[in-house]
Amino acid sequence: MDADAQADGRPSPSIPVEVVWVEADGSIGRCAFGLPAGSRVADAFAALRADERGAGLLERLARGELQAAIFGERCEPGELLAAGDRIELVAGLSVDPKVARRRRVEKRRALEPRSKWRGD
Repeated sequence: MDADAQADGRPSPSIPVEVVWVEADGSIGRCAFGLPAGSRVADAFAALRADERGAGLLERLARGELQAAIFGERCEPGELLAAGDRIELVAGLSVDPKVARRRRVEKRRALEPRSKWRGD
């Protein structure tokens, strides 16, 4: 029996899944494929391994340099996938967004002595 076939011989429905990441040059890398219904994030990683860029990404994921998320929500390899899911391989934040914003405002206040940023 075919691995993609159901017990009654009909082919399993395929769900479209996309894996995205940021390349070293800042461009967006994408790999889209169809997986059998009931697939998990780990199955998507196995399919990604077939792509020439996938092995390096999966190594970085294993080392903890990247984290997996589905539409921005962190996910685990055992999580079930739904049709149209986008798995994002993202690096952790280097600075808390609130801290970064506070630093930008302080910098503007220092550069513009009388402005809306100072509250004068």
